Amino acid sequence: MIAMMFNDTCNVIGVEEFSIFDSELEKLIKSGEYVLGNKSLTKEPLSAVTRNEDREWSDIVTWAIRALIQGEMNGLMRNPQLCNNDTILESNSTRLNYDQSVYCVGNYGEIFNRRFGENKRSSMNTINKGSPMIYSTPLGNIFGTKNDFQVMEEVIDGGVLKLVKSRKGDVLRCGVVVSFDDVNITSVDYCHVLAAALFNGDFEAVEFLTFRENDDVAYESLSHGIIDALAGTVVNFEGDVDRGFSYSTPYYYRDKESSVECYAFATRGDDTLFSSFLNAMVIT
Repeated sequence: MIAMMFNDTCNVIGVEEFSIFDSELEKLIKSGEYVLGNKSLTKEPLSAVTRNEDREWSDIVTWAIRALIQGEMNGLMRNPQLCNNDTILESNSTRLNYDQSVYCVGNYGEIFNRRFGENKRSSMNTINKGSPMIYSTPLGNIFGTKNDFQVMEEVIDGGVLKLVKSRKGDVLRCGVVVSFDDVNITSVDYCHVLAAALFNGDFEAVEFLTFRENDDVAYESLSHGIIDALAGTVVNFEGDVDRGFSYSTPYYYRDKESSVECYAFATRGDDTLFSSFLNAMVIT
């Protein structure tokens, strides 16, 4: 598309910002021959994609990327002396040293600056230090050719969604971890939101079970199907990788001493369909 600008096919083009960096067009912008607008037309989050049926591998990819961000937050940087460069693959994902991602390649900021140059990071791509953290993820084309009933019939073909829809009385069983008032109220609201998404707007179709913070009974209830989803959980490595649960996009952030806690829904990791449905509900 940039070539079309050079051969006068177009007078104005819209391109991804990163495609301009270190290009001939950037040099012409700096020389004043071309002008770069100061308003973004879209905001597209980029991520890695993995297959749904291999949850362990998906977790490894996710936490390797999170390690880069955590590394920048904590001042860890690329360090060849600490890079093991070991070709022996650990068979247990919980024993992987994710800091090696940083020591061998660099933290998030180092990788970004190495690719795009320093002073090119927008506020959305910087480490949070008190700035807003809730960001709307684009949903793509949600207006397909199938109607809602056709889609729901396909979605509830198995797993938790089928169980919920076939349960007597049509009701969602939602667990809530009781921690402090703001999160408690928010978590209850999100259980109502999930019920509305499941039952065509009936947000009252939900039964609540409450659990104490740091109580293993909450996760045991989720594992055994006593509850369908658990709200008010803190996203953590152990629950995701070691214990086999999935977390939704966080819906509440809380400052805690020198760190930030991310509160989200937890679902069973073996039901990727319900986990995806719940996460889509949160970002919607």
